[in-house]
Amino acid sequence: MLPWVEKYRPRHMKDIINQKNAIQKINDWIKSWISGTPKKKALLLAGPPGSGKTSTVYALANDYGFEVIELNASDERTLEKIKRYIGAAYTLDIFGRKRKLIFLDEADNMEPSGAREIAKLIENAPNPIILTANYYWKVPREIRNKALIVEYKRLTQRDIQTALYKILKIERIFVPKEVIAEIAKRASGDLRAAINDLQTVISGGVEDAVEVLAYRDVEKSVFQVLGTIFSTDNVKRARMASWNLDMMPNDLLLWIDENLPYVYPKPEDIARAYEALSRADIYLARAQRTGDYGLWKYATDMMSAGVAVAGIKKKGFLRFYPPKTIKILTESKEERSLRDSLIKKIMKEMHMAKLEAIETMRIFRSIFENNSEVAAHIAVFLDLGDKEIEFLAGDKEKAAKIKGKMLSIHRKLKERGELEEHVRVAVEAKKSEEELEKAEEEMEVVEEEPKEKMNKPKKKGKQATLFDFMKK
Repeated sequence: MLPWVEKYRPRHMKDIINQKNAIQKINDWIKSWISGTPKKKALLLAGPPGSGKTSTVYALANDYGFEVIELNASDERTLEKIKRYIGAAYTLDIFGRKRKLIFLDEADNMEPSGAREIAKLIENAPNPIILTANYYWKVPREIRNKALIVEYKRLTQRDIQTALYKILKIERIFVPKEVIAEIAKRASGDLRAAINDLQTVISGGVEDAVEVLAYRDVEKSVFQVLGTIFSTDNVKRARMASWNLDMMPNDLLLWIDENLPYVYPKPEDIARAYEALSRADIYLARAQRTGDYGLWKYATDMMSAGVAVAGIKKKGFLRFYPPKTIKILTESKEERSLRDSLIKKIMKEMHMAKLEAIETMRIFRSIFENNSEVAAHIAVFLDLGDKEIEFLAGDKEKAAKIKGKMLSIHRKLKERGELEEHVRVAVEAKKSEEELEKAEEEMEVVEEEPKEKMNKPKKKGKQATLFDFMKK
């Protein structure tokens, strides 16, 4: 079961609510792309949240047969992401049937480095680029000057009520007019928020609509959510605690898991709470595996209400701690990235399976810590970077010593390469003659060998190894 904001997202441009002028400009722009190259290669959709900007991008792609490549321009890794996907902006799909449409969300929260890269992308890419922003004047000037700006107006309460009634008609659910009016009023022109509120009201019970909407009014921190869950025995209050928390259910589960033992003093209560939490974990894993994210609702119920009613809690002030798992993973992220990079290089260059490469890497660590001469040869052979060398050596001074010896090896290889270039032509001239003589010798050996030896399988030629490289 999809969330309603996804289930009822407009599939075609004609379904976008009350943005007639904007839709006309966008259609004209994309048609100029199809027939050639427009003067402005990028489109900047600017307007309030929930006014239909993102829905327009996907409806446009659906109507005109484009493949969408989406990036979030406010992401701290924007520059890396853009460089990774920049090649996709210049190509069709593997069968040459679909053109790409590059979509960058939250362009008004862009970093300067990302802005420069996006400006280059706009200037050179032969495919359409669409950016969205709440405030177009906050978008960096170098991008604004290269884009056609299309403004979206804020939706009225009447627009939102009309959209909500259409959803209720399809779902065959009755909700009183005054509740719909209250949802539309609180949404402040944000249709996405209104649809979320409508689904929340229905799941929590229409009779409690006012209380439910009050919970949705204020964005909560994870500490507020934990405080509510661990201080109440009321199922409904515990369920509503996480409704406006900007956090994925998997992350909330880690926070509850970390703090649960500090709240329940009795082992039997802790066991019941963890039983509820384990059921939530099962639902989350099943949702991830099957794509049925309607299971998130059951997972959230188990980790909130299920934990809240597990037993008698401690009284008084409770201090909450962040999950150790998140802290450990954050601190070890770079180390894990270097380890994975090394394993891939060992697998590729030494033709090993992954388990063998892991064991070889452990041996290399010992070598890098104790023998800089051999380590330098290994580093050159695997084409290791500075960080990878430091990771294996475990010490910056040892790594610097290894890098110094690597320079010497590189010089020798370069000199040898230049000498080989001088004799390359002569060697190739004699190649045919040598191969002919070798073939004649092998034929003579075959004639002299007994028949039983001829029937033996020939040994495979020895593959070049790291040790062969070190002998050079």
